[in-house]
Amino acid sequence: MTATTTPGVNFRPVRATGLRPGRLLRSADVTAFTERDAAELRDRYGIRTVIDLRTPRESDRYGVPQALIDAGIRWVQAPVTGYASTPIDKPRPTSQDVVRYYHGMLAEADPACWRELFHQLAEAAAEPFLVCCHCGKDRTGVVVAALLELAGCPAGEIALDYGASAVDLVAQVDRFADKWTRRGHTREDYLTRMRTAPETLADWLGEVREQRGGLVPFLRERGVAEADLARLRRELTDGGEQR
Repeated sequence: MTATTTPGVNFRPVRATGLRPGRLLRSADVTAFTERDAAELRDRYGIRTVIDLRTPRESDRYGVPQALIDAGIRWVQAPVTGYASTPIDKPRPTSQDVVRYYHGMLAEADPACWRELFHQLAEAAAEPFLVCCHCGKDRTGVVVAALLELAGCPAGEIALDYGASAVDLVAQVDRFADKWTRRGHTREDYLTRMRTAPETLADWLGEVREQRGGLVPFLRERGVAEADLARLRRELTDGGEQR
């Protein structure tokens, strides 16, 4: 998908074997959606809820998704917070830096944020819903990976979905100019960040399986309610197999 054929930035339905078609969608910065985009998300894709992983500070800086709110789409703030960005602070983080960053997101984030997030996801999952953050690749990538694992989707397809973000993020990199300017980085530095490689997520998923038994066991460790996991599984898979 490209910016000329889809609304917003890095927007797409998530597709994977075992996932109910059209139920889970993902995106970058939801403030990029215009009034026309919002109507398309509501009427063409059936989206009723947006789960926004951005922090309150980000919402203050970049704004709220007013076009979506005006279109009657429910906006839910469920920030993932409490972890360090140190592994990816340098201008051009490597794949292993990103893997360490994602491990930190799991290990260091406030456990309460995972419980609240997955409760809100379960509340939204009876209808098409959208998960987003600022770029739609790191926090969104981790959360979507967990949802796909919960739905029993193949690990290779989870990694491919992650990798698909690169197309539109590279095409629309200039939307994020303030990010590299504030950090003293260059446009080419930021392009490196936008090139999401499936191998990066595959490596991370493999290490999570070795260290924690998978993302779903991790969520249980963090106190995510079994009822919320069961409800998500049912809505994402139309009654899929228990994991």
